[in-house]
Order: sequence, then C-alpha cells, then structure tokens
Amino acid sequence: MMKRHVIIVGGGPVGLITALGLARSGTSVTIIESEDKISQSPRALVYHYPVMKHLERLGVLEDCVAQGFVRDDFAWRVYDTQELIHWSLRGLQDYIQYSHALHLGQDKVAQILTDHLKRMSNVTFRYSTNFVKASEHSGGVLVEVESGGLVDQLEGDWLIGADGAGSIVRRDVMSANFFGITWPERYVATNTRVNLDQFGFANTTMQVDDIYGSVICRIDRKNLWRVTFMEDPMLPIEGLQDRIQKNLENLLPQGAGFEVVSYSPYRMHQRVADRMRQGRFLLVGDSAHVTNPTGGLGLTGGMFDSFALVEALNRVIHDGTNADILDVYDRDRRQKFIELVSPRATSNLQRLYRTAPGTDMNDWIRRTREIGKSPDAMREMFRFTEKLETVY
Repeated sequence: MMKRHVIIVGGGPVGLITALGLARSGTSVTIIESEDKISQSPRALVYHYPVMKHLERLGVLEDCVAQGFVRDDFAWRVYDTQELIHWSLRGLQDYIQYSHALHLGQDKVAQILTDHLKRMSNVTFRYSTNFVKASEHSGGVLVEVESGGLVDQLEGDWLIGADGAGSIVRRDVMSANFFGITWPERYVATNTRVNLDQFGFANTTMQVDDIYGSVICRIDRKNLWRVTFMEDPMLPIEGLQDRIQKNLENLLPQGAGFEVVSYSPYRMHQRVADRMRQGRFLLVGDSAHVTNPTGGLGLTGGMFDSFALVEALNRVIHDGTNADILDVYDRDRRQKFIELVSPRATSNLQRLYRTAPGTDMNDWIRRTREIGKSPDAMREMFRFTEKLETVY
C-alpha cells in the first residue's frame, strides 16, 4: 500500500508550490533544502495573469497581493527617442477572471508559501540538509540526506527534483542530459530606488536598445524598481558596482536620481532536460529547463510545471489513475518549453538587447504602435501565456 509520502528536493517557490498542492490533497510531504533560510537575492518578480487562479486555489493569492501588487499596464520604451508605447491587459477583462499580472519578489512568494506549509501537520521541512542520493525499489524511493555531518535515510513514494538549474536529482539520480546554450552575456539584476512615475513609465517597461536595453519593473509602491542590463562576462566582478552606477546613469532618463539597494549578476541559459520523469523520479521548474528571464517566463513556466505535476500526481496517489499520466506530464511540459517558452524568451532578449537603430527597429516600432491601438491585437499578444498551461 502506498505511503502517500512525497519527498521534494529544493525549497524555492516551485518546490514549495508543488508541496502545497500535494499537501492540501492529503499527501505527506518532506521538503529538503540545503540552505538555512530563503534566498534574498534579486530574482523573479513578475508572474503572468494565468497563474492567478491557481494561486487562489492554493489559498495564497490574497497574501501575495497584499504583500505585492497587481497591474494591467505595460509599455515598450524606445531608448533613442524616449518614446513610450503603452499596452494594457484591460482588454482581457471580459474574457477571464484575472486580467492582471502579479508583482512580488520570489523571496516573498517563498515566504508566503512556507508560512502556509508550516501550518500543515503533514509537511516536514529539513533545512540545512543536503540531498546525497536516491534509489527506487519495491514501489517506492529511498533517499539519503546529510545534515551536520549526520547521514539519514528517508522512505517515500515519489521523489521530485526542484533543486534548480544545477539539479543533483537530474544529474546524479536520473543521469539526464541538459541540452542547450549559455548566453554570451552576463545578466545584472538590480533593485534600485528611483521615481520613474514622473517619466510616465508603466509598472513593467521594456526598454529596447542594443546598448541600453533593459527590463524595468516596479517592485513596490515606494519607488523600488527592478532595473536590469547585460554586460560582457569577461569584465571583472570586482568593478561591477561602479559599472552598475554608470550604466544606470545612462539607461535611466536624464535627471532621474537613483539609489542601488542590491544587485545580483548571473549567467543566462536556454536548456532543457531530455526527460522530466524516470520511474518514481520527477523534475519540475529550473531543474528541468532554464530560460533567460526576459519577459518573465522562467518562474511562471516553472509554476505551470508545478500545477501540472500536482494534478497528475494527486490523481495517481488519491484516485488510482495509472502512473502513465506522468509520462503525459513529461512530454507536455518539455514540449511547452521547447516550442513556446524558449523561442519567446529568446525573441524577447534579442529584441530588447540587440535591436540597433535602422530599418528593423523602425518596422518594429510601427508594428508595436499598431498593436497598442488595437485591443484585439493586444489581447492576442498577452494570451500567449495561456498556452503554457497543461490540460489533461
């Protein structure tokens, strides 16, 4: 008889969402996290509107909105001319319940999820604990972990790797390949205090330029913004703080005084595992696929993985559905990444950071203006993210 116990390696937002979805259906969950606390570095911030109904179903949407905010505005900014081309999600109001995106740092999302999980008696957290290895046997899994020099063994029915791009579960347990590329630039995300309302910026503004391209997103209502840029990865990290100051002086509007509160440099990848299921071992989120963050499809895509995996695994555990449904999860989530997420994120990056003045830029500006004048065209552009959902 199944123990109905799932072990999740990784305590980031995707692992925690997966844990909450399983635990709310009665499954016992153990979360293995190598760190002793939630990471505070600037990472994901914006979650597209199709995830909102799922966050409500999990009982966390109200807390997320209370600590962050929702928005329906969006803009493109042409750096050379400072033209702002505004789009809006308001055209979705007659078609869906939630016609807005959520802005909330992933550290706060993780804390909200953690708070909910800690109130559940069927959830166990193992912080400062390293995953060592796992094996499948007799209809279950045996997982070895290490904490403080002590080795422990856990028995469960399923093991889920939510341990990020460097996933040990993917690499050592499943021996899965991780096909793709590493982008030649370094991505620098900053949390910067600056008043951009005076310049007409939307809460999410995509600045197009082959030198000063940037994703500029409001973090809170106190003029804290996420401002990004890309640079040559051969530049030394030691001088990064000075380069951030210089870059923001150039890419932000003239006269916009600012203060950099924190920053995080990292490399960007487009990669996908050759499988997300192997027997009772499963992958979710960045452990299975990683994308550059231009356009906010990374964590949003990972959340859709989680929603799909929870539905499939709950059916197997509680409804007696054949475990082959997990092969459907595997195929569909990989296909969604390969055919939708990765091409769109790649196109977003190339448009934002690599479009030089000239004919291509002029043609793009014309098309973008036309879309901004057409509610139907805007609606179709935004509804792209609905395609990321798995329907069994």
